[in-house]
Amino acid sequence: MIYKIGSLGVEKLSLVTVIGAGPAGLRCAELIANEGFEVTVLEEHTTVGRPVQCAGLVSETGLSELELGLNQEDYVVNSIYGAKMVSPHNVVLKVRKKKPVAQVIDRFKFDQLLYKRALKAGAKVALGTKLIDITESSLFLEAKGRGELMKSNVVVAADGPNSLVRNTTHPKIGGESFVHGFQYRVEGSFDKKMVELHFGSYAKGFFAWVIPESETIARIGIGAKLGQDIEKRMKVFMQEKKFDVKILSKSSALIPVINPLKQLVGTNTLLLGDAAFQTKATTGGGIVMGLNAAEIAAESVANNLKHNSPLKEYENNIAPVNKELALHWKIRAYLNSLNDHKLDDLFAKAKNAGIEAFLEEHGDMDKPSRFVKKILLKPRLWGLAPTAMRFILG
Repeated sequence: MIYKIGSLGVEKLSLVTVIGAGPAGLRCAELIANEGFEVTVLEEHTTVGRPVQCAGLVSETGLSELELGLNQEDYVVNSIYGAKMVSPHNVVLKVRKKKPVAQVIDRFKFDQLLYKRALKAGAKVALGTKLIDITESSLFLEAKGRGELMKSNVVVAADGPNSLVRNTTHPKIGGESFVHGFQYRVEGSFDKKMVELHFGSYAKGFFAWVIPESETIARIGIGAKLGQDIEKRMKVFMQEKKFDVKILSKSSALIPVINPLKQLVGTNTLLLGDAAFQTKATTGGGIVMGLNAAEIAAESVANNLKHNSPLKEYENNIAPVNKELALHWKIRAYLNSLNDHKLDDLFAKAKNAGIEAFLEEHGDMDKPSRFVKKILLKPRLWGLAPTAMRFILG
């Protein structure tokens, strides 16, 4: 990083600045640094990976396709083989495979590994540094209680669902596009190979979950529309399901549940990860999609710096990711349109049609396009065709 004396005092100069040291931001910084460009990551917290604001369930397929080159033993705490999905009045769908379909990860360890990789590649990471305002290439920062000014040719905004950069460059997004996620880490008795998804009015606009770390430790959480007492909703859920657990810790987060943004590039800014709504509206998961987008963003930034290619290239190349995210959103919007009784009917109809066996063979946590169209090729599932067509055609 270069310093110079300007009219406002000491200015920091960075060719590329990434706002936010989450997985997407760190991966993007690593890849840009690998291309030989100077890149600085700004993180408002003093420790990468803290506070933890994620349920930490990542698809095995997604991790494999990303080819991160990380040793899973360094951050995976449990392997998941299937899911139990429960309707409001206890119609149960069970999907279980012989091989792991997802991994429960330690987000702190995962983020730390990506942090070390970014540093090794040559990226600089400024912890405890918060973006206060941005005007084109000028970033106004606060670090250790003091104001600072940074100039940057390219800014990658990976600053989360409440992105200051997005709120500066785009119309402000209303609260109806988010849910409040709340989670306990608990001690009890669990099937370590199965996650649970529970749907009902206690989790209006989303669902509740049980993600086991082991046979004795799990993450129990709930998401619901903003404006509700989320901890009260959690207590209602836990009482209804009669959980016998000891609460060890709690956490909460804002989860985007909205169509992905198509306009991602400003004059010299790119939106990435949760800031770009690159999260699955069905589940709120954003790690795999965010890391996919990080690779695309890094390539676009490198091409801009090497060949003067337009940053808009990022918007074109992200289209396949956005297509999957848009399908997740259609599914979420459809589920949200159903009351508890209609959800029960949907579960029962799907169960009777053989959806469990179908999902065991064709299910995909990240890319629903891989299985939605296949519903039309299974005569037994033709009763679900109108719903499938709703997602295919919009």
